[in-house]
Amino acid sequence: MQIANLEGKLVLFKFSEEIRTDLALFQIYKDEVWALVTGVENEGVWIENPAYELGIWWDEKGNLIPQHKQVKEKVKAHIFIAFRYIKALMSVEDERFQKSKSERMPGFNVYK
Repeated sequence: MQIANLEGKLVLFKFSEEIRTDLALFQIYKDEVWALVTGVENEGVWIENPAYELGIWWDEKGNLIPQHKQVKEKVKAHIFIAFRYIKALMSVEDERFQKSKSERMPGFNVYK
C-alpha cells in the first residue's frame, strides 16, 4: 500500500517516543491512536480530531470574552504529523475501514 492511498481512511498510528511528550497539546494522550487521514504531503500526514476541545476567547464581533465567561467547545481540527514522528501505520483491508462515509467516525480513539 502506498502512503498516498491512506487519504480518507481510518488508520492506526504508532508515534515515536520523540514526540510523545508533545502529543497532549493536540489532545492525543497515548502514543497509539486511530485517526482519519485527511491529507498526505511529502513531509508527513494530516489527521483529523473531530472533537478537539478549544477555548472560545472572542465573540462574533471579535471582542475578547472575559475569562470567567469563556467556554470550551468541541471543534473539528486537523493535525499535521511529520513522518519522522510516526513509528508505524496500520490500515485495515476490511471494507468497513476503507472510506469515511459519515461525520461520526470512530476515529481519534486511543487504541486499546
